[in-house]
Amino acid sequence: MKHYCSVLFLLCAIFISSVIGSKYQTRVQRGQLLKHATQKYGLRSFFQHQHVADFRDYAYFGNITLGTPIASAPEQTFLVVLDTGSSNVWVPDNTCGLHDQRSACQRKNKFFATDSSSYEKDGRPFSISYGTGSASGVFGKDTLCFSDTTLCIKSQIFGQASTIAPFFANQEIDGILGLGFTDLAVNDAPPPFVNAVNQGLVDQPIFTVYLEHHGMKRAANGGYFTYGGEDPDHCGEIITWIPLTRASYWQFRMQAVGVDSVHENTAGWEVISDTGTSFIGGPGKVIEKIAEKYGAEYDEFNESYFIPCSKVKSLPSLKLQINDIQLEIDPINLVAYPDSKECDLTLFVDCHLTEADTDSVDCHLAEYFGSLDFSR
Repeated sequence: MKHYCSVLFLLCAIFISSVIGSKYQTRVQRGQLLKHATQKYGLRSFFQHQHVADFRDYAYFGNITLGTPIASAPEQTFLVVLDTGSSNVWVPDNTCGLHDQRSACQRKNKFFATDSSSYEKDGRPFSISYGTGSASGVFGKDTLCFSDTTLCIKSQIFGQASTIAPFFANQEIDGILGLGFTDLAVNDAPPPFVNAVNQGLVDQPIFTVYLEHHGMKRAANGGYFTYGGEDPDHCGEIITWIPLTRASYWQFRMQAVGVDSVHENTAGWEVISDTGTSFIGGPGKVIEKIAEKYGAEYDEFNESYFIPCSKVKSLPSLKLQINDIQLEIDPINLVAYPDSKECDLTLFVDCHLTEADTDSVDCHLAEYFGSLDFSR
């Protein structure tokens, strides 16, 4: 079992929404213990840890609750993607699929506004699209709590989805919770963690993500999201600070990438950190060259690269150069396990990107994690 904190896929994010023109940075760290955190930043020891589930290393999900149950009503719990690549929250509404037995909502947990004493009507329509799906409906407001914690955000704007894309039908999740910036949100609805900061609910405007690698296991204990502080139990010494280049996605610049030797781009690439997916997307020339170095074959039907699982441990590391620091990623953290013989190499070609365009890095990048600091 591999434990890790990741520099690109995972974030420790500091967010102060009222600060304009601040110096946004991501801090890259390595190791087992972050002993200096409380000394340097004065962080208190009280953090909110939320467990997440690992689904074969393809995705990591957490539970939230919405609403304040009225008498005799059950707690309304939803399994969601904790997604740094988006900024809105939505779950299926009780009206979703009401008259359509083929709706993707049929096996989902649904929100019943009438079962919550703290529900507030918003009424504005919402529609949000992702790379592999979409959801639409109306906005509402209610108390949102992160499961396993005492972190509850009052009057959180969330989407009550009356329609969700067929893609979600066979996904374990009920909905999505965005952890990006407000600028990325539909209708400028503040994301939950931004509201938590603004409502004074956390010690520090930081969240930390620590994930575990379990291979083929389904719904294994996959790690923790820590709200209000860094993670002193799993993350260690500072390697470098990386300035963010955009405050919508968690976006920064990468100078080079490669296997035996790094593939440089004089202009660099703009890369984003997205916990909503476990794959690296990038320009064709770059991705194809990396896949070739790993001896991966392309499956046209599934549109993915694969390699024999038995060869993974003997593969060379993937090298990234960020902020003049070279990071090496163990290949065990660049594969997923659909079965015991063939492993998916978590790379894909984004046809919208050229070698000079934005590179989307959304993957297991082991041994590292990033901390986004708006206060420095």
